[in-house]
Amino acid sequence: MSRNPIDLFVEALPTAAAQAFSAKTSAAWNVTLNEKPRSFPAGTQLLTMLLVAEPSKTEAAIQISLESTLTLAAALGGTPAPPTQFQPEHAQAVRALLAEACEKAGQALKGTQVKLQLAKALPWTPARQFSLTGTDGASRNVEFQLLFAADWASGTTNADAQSSHTENSTNVSLLENVEIDVTLRFGERRLPLREIGELRSGSVIELDKSLQDPAELLLGDRIVARGEVVIVDGNYGMRITEVV
Repeated sequence: MSRNPIDLFVEALPTAAAQAFSAKTSAAWNVTLNEKPRSFPAGTQLLTMLLVAEPSKTEAAIQISLESTLTLAAALGGTPAPPTQFQPEHAQAVRALLAEACEKAGQALKGTQVKLQLAKALPWTPARQFSLTGTDGASRNVEFQLLFAADWASGTTNADAQSSHTENSTNVSLLENVEIDVTLRFGERRLPLREIGELRSGSVIELDKSLQDPAELLLGDRIVARGEVVIVDGNYGMRITEVV
């Protein structure tokens, strides 16, 4: 039984985020999923990033407070204290960091890629919400939320199906140019071995079909079509009247 894509992504994100945070800073980060989601207090200034699943275009989002954004920006810049003023480059640096974590977590979703982009606001009402907390074991602590639109799980599931369909279509297309021998059969007749031994040039064999009966096109021993015998540029051909 396949697991919910949201649960797969949420389970993979803490480890992916800890790895990304640790690789980009001089500290060993630990990121955990909180047992109960915690909403930000009213009035908290948030940085919002849309998490778009490709190719379905369904959306989730990450929201992080400006305070945590500046904390991560300081860690990325190697400075002990967070910047006193928020700048656009801080948002871009944190987006790139979280995008790397999301791409790693997205590997748990077969046939789906996730991309993180800055947004001014959340354009939909979250159907599911998760809270994550990160710490470098010293003075830096950050918290961010992961929010999912109602159609995100079905969109990533459909992406698996679409990927499978694409792979199957590709496999079929690879076989389209393979040549297979087919046989045009006018009729048949069973002959005793004695009559076969008496065949000479000019002998006539009567088949089991009349001139009005359709000829048959065979693939191996299987009849795949019936039709009328025609002459095409001096060669026998067949005009299909029935596909079996």
